[in-house]
Amino acid sequence: MSFRLPFLRPRTPPAQLNAASTAETARTQGVIQVDYEATVQGGGAAVLEVFVGDSAAPALTKPLLLDDSRPHRAWFGLHGHLLPDGPAKLRLRLRVNDAVAARRELTVQVRNTGGLADWVRARLLARGTPLVLDGPCDSTLYDYADPSATAWFDRGPEAIEAHLAELVASGAAGAEEAAALRHFAANGYVTLPQAVAPEHLDRLNAALDDAVKRGVQGYAWGSSERLKNLHQDYPAIRDLWTHPRVMRMLGLIFGAEARPCQTLSYVFGSQQEHHQDTIHLTPFPAGRMCGVWTALEDVQEGSGELAVFPGSHRLPRIYMAGSGVAKVTDDDWTHFGQVIVPEWTRLIEDNGLGREIYRPKAGDVLIWHENLMHAGLPRTDMAKSRRSIVGHYFAEGAIAYYDSSGMPGTTHEV
Repeated sequence: MSFRLPFLRPRTPPAQLNAASTAETARTQGVIQVDYEATVQGGGAAVLEVFVGDSAAPALTKPLLLDDSRPHRAWFGLHGHLLPDGPAKLRLRLRVNDAVAARRELTVQVRNTGGLADWVRARLLARGTPLVLDGPCDSTLYDYADPSATAWFDRGPEAIEAHLAELVASGAAGAEEAAALRHFAANGYVTLPQAVAPEHLDRLNAALDDAVKRGVQGYAWGSSERLKNLHQDYPAIRDLWTHPRVMRMLGLIFGAEARPCQTLSYVFGSQQEHHQDTIHLTPFPAGRMCGVWTALEDVQEGSGELAVFPGSHRLPRIYMAGSGVAKVTDDDWTHFGQVIVPEWTRLIEDNGLGREIYRPKAGDVLIWHENLMHAGLPRTDMAKSRRSIVGHYFAEGAIAYYDSSGMPGTTHEV
């Protein structure tokens, strides 16, 4: 007499899967970051599956090796340009021993409108860029070599003049604005004298004083450290972040609405070495990011002034890919400084570029091209402050990311 034993499946241990994204509450464009946390009692092998919309096939299948002593925390990105504008449902499953051990669902709000967004979507599809990004954001994901991506201000003189003439003829820009745009295209920056009213400057300085007094972000008096994203707590700084005159000029530069990304506030000079923002605040397509520097006081000699290198925006763009430098994920910039900074120095010297020291009056604004070389000079008089606020902006429809760290960037509707 024989007996047939029933098939025994390995027991599925208790597990947890959590996920969250800022895009659950705010419409987000570009690479949408989703943070997740997975645990399995006893640890061991597991598989994360991510489904987008009603698809029956996972857009991401990721093996995990879990530690019983701590949760596994990581993130994946979602290329929102490859989804319709509006809500997108995500379903996450954690499989252990070939059985579903935990589930999580969330809905992200995708912002995907405008001509530039349509252009980006077409290029992502042509390149075969994945919907779900499992790994760091990197320039190799995007077709920077496509000539149709070149911004008007990065083209030749004839194309620049034709673009400016069309803006004036159509009434989209006045003669003075066209002259400012011409200066931007030729030099890589433009200034807006007295753009910020005195009463607004008073509010901005009061906000900065309050942040210093409270020791926000551990700030100590006299430090060159920056205070990040004070616009989240101070209405005066948020009003500057979305200043109508600044947004108007950025819109003319981008040919699309400007979307703010972040603010950095300084009491004293940054003393930051010469650099291009391209590798830190990285747009696709290239050229669709600008920095905006606002003086909160008359800048004095010896205070660690801002310096710019006119014409340097036409130097080659440097990305992490091919540099031999790994993405900086632990805030240790030593190797980056040893490799990338000398390359910036070489480009300046080989092209014979000079620098201009910027000593604005309170309320003056400077807008610079994402690839313009700029620096904070050494502070030779440590008693002199250099109160200023920097904002970074991307064109609506562009992808924003931080190439140096591999993290997605976030732009905001205003």
